[in-house]
Amino acid sequence: MHNSEKTFKRAILSAAVVATCIPSWVIAADAKDENLEEVTVTGSLLGESLPEEVTLYPGNRSVLSAEQLRKSASLSLDGALQQVPGVKVQDETGTGVLPNVAVRGMNASRSGYTQFLLDGVPLTLAPYGHTGQSLFPTALKSIERIDIVRGGAAVQYGPNNVAGVINLVSKPVPQEYETSLEEKVTTFSGGNTLTDTYVRTGGNLTDSFALQMEGNVIAGDSFRDHSDTRVENWVLKSRWDIAEHKRLDLNIQHYDADTEMPGALTTAAYQQNRDQSQRPNDRFLGDTKRLSARYNQQFDLAGTVGEFDWTSFAHKSRRNFQWDFSTAPSADHWADPDAPATHLRSSPRKFLVWGTEPRASVLLQGDNSEHKVTIGSRFVRENIGYRLEQLDLASDLLAVPRDWILDTSAAAFYLSDEFRLSQTGLTVTPGLRYEQVDMRFTDANAGTATDNTVKELLPGLTVGYESSENLFVYANSQRSLRAPQIAVIRGTGEEGAELSWNYEIGARFHASTGTSISASTYRIDFEDQLLYNSSLQSFDNIGETRHQGIELEGRYTPAALPELKLHLGYNYLDSEQMQGANKGKELPYSSRHQLVWDADYSFAIADVTLSGFYYSSAYSDAANTATESASGTTGKLPSFVVWNLQVSKTFDQENGNALYTGLSLNNLLDREYYFRGIDVSPSGRYPAPPRSAAVEVKYTF
Repeated sequence: MHNSEKTFKRAILSAAVVATCIPSWVIAADAKDENLEEVTVTGSLLGESLPEEVTLYPGNRSVLSAEQLRKSASLSLDGALQQVPGVKVQDETGTGVLPNVAVRGMNASRSGYTQFLLDGVPLTLAPYGHTGQSLFPTALKSIERIDIVRGGAAVQYGPNNVAGVINLVSKPVPQEYETSLEEKVTTFSGGNTLTDTYVRTGGNLTDSFALQMEGNVIAGDSFRDHSDTRVENWVLKSRWDIAEHKRLDLNIQHYDADTEMPGALTTAAYQQNRDQSQRPNDRFLGDTKRLSARYNQQFDLAGTVGEFDWTSFAHKSRRNFQWDFSTAPSADHWADPDAPATHLRSSPRKFLVWGTEPRASVLLQGDNSEHKVTIGSRFVRENIGYRLEQLDLASDLLAVPRDWILDTSAAAFYLSDEFRLSQTGLTVTPGLRYEQVDMRFTDANAGTATDNTVKELLPGLTVGYESSENLFVYANSQRSLRAPQIAVIRGTGEEGAELSWNYEIGARFHASTGTSISASTYRIDFEDQLLYNSSLQSFDNIGETRHQGIELEGRYTPAALPELKLHLGYNYLDSEQMQGANKGKELPYSSRHQLVWDADYSFAIADVTLSGFYYSSAYSDAANTATESASGTTGKLPSFVVWNLQVSKTFDQENGNALYTGLSLNNLLDREYYFRGIDVSPSGRYPAPPRSAAVEVKYTF
């Protein structure tokens, strides 16, 4: 058996066992349970990602609740995230299989600059060596709420938090046993149909043990030709209340995705028929098996209360893109319709990852102040197999131009002290994170191996001031890191990290139960930012960049009309390249203005939600080319606005069962808009989803 396979099997076992190997001082720390009922300590900066936790968080943060997700008319997680100021999504599939999410202008293929978590566990294929979400093992129906943190979390949630942290919170195991059956059928304006089937059953089997099984199958065709899709996601979750204040959660998951990829179109082809595909062989396949375990305990040591939390995770994943490629003289190898494919390329990747993260927090209370001290560490091992295969269509000969292996061992340690002056409402939290990333890069074709090490101290400081019951003011500064990625490593042994300083100042005002306003100004100073060059199929180091802007968000419920809920958000983004040939120019895909809005009204017969979003124009290359090329590869992207409508009704039955029905129209006005080529189809216009209609039924009993 290969060593990496043995390592993974040991990791699977350790993920289940290590979380129960609790130090003796924690096991014995139950002497004064009466204190635990009065004070509960939470070491996680994100807590449980509940909407009420946003109020006193010292950074800009939004939580999309279960109700908001249900009423948003979103086809996938991509659409749901576009309700948040500062977030921009390039929706290439309409299914959420391959998200491209940019926060505050930090754009990278497959959301590479945003750290996605699922219940606090890294969702990416490899937290250090491959941060892109080129396999996204979850779906909207599995998610209870979404926590979008744009600042203040870098010390505890690293690496790759330059653009923030997005925590997807899955549906919890209920206390009372229940079963939900859901079906959603979406029909696109071109006639294609996509089904989304979801079943969940679970609850307490005994007084202390609960189990839940979830299954989600997405199947059918998305909005374009050559878009047949099938996704299966199966999750088994358990909750064991070992004793009072001691809990163990285990998750086991198998996810499998197979989807055709219609690819980008030349400008002429787009104008002729935006639903067509010129890439009949492009395809994506991926699967993953995942296991995570979390042990949590509240403790009391000689009157000092605290929390001990230990999370371990492991996964074995594969993913493969397949695409047509031409070696004809065309400058970008994809855009010339008169140059048919000469080769069929594929990029099979294999990932073996395991990690463990123990964390402890204690609350030290004085007469007029308190300290919450948190100390934690994380250890991660990664093995990435990175191949490029090329089949010559004329000779049927297979070549392997690239066969790389990246072995990574990473250790992180962090410490923070949340110091609160109870009489003043002031909270100051200094923190420090240390990252050491040891990478061994092997080029199997060349027969060479090179070691690369990154060591960084990452300080952070947050300040929060609760000036009254209605007003909270905050500021934060933090250092963020993105480790060298296998896609850009060249084996010199000198690859460094992408680093940034992030700054925020903001405030939240709550005038009444249904009215709130938040405002934030931010700045990101980035060093050695890497930008993908689609024409040359390479990553360019464009040096220093700056992202700065303002985010505003408000919610209002009229006292005289409590059935009406209004929401409006705005983001102003100023991005600039600070060095090189394009100094002073904007960064690609950075829209200067973004608006999001929704109005929800609860009639007696149904709930009606009208929502939408607007993005101003943006450039698609670092040179800020305004005129579109014939291939559609470069040129300014026009602004666009999208409206969505949803009508829903929940019928509560006397026996406690509930029937939910919903009808939604996405892109209500059928606005045509597009992005530029993405990933393995980087040349041309990539159509965005047109109008679609969806019918949804959910029965819970």
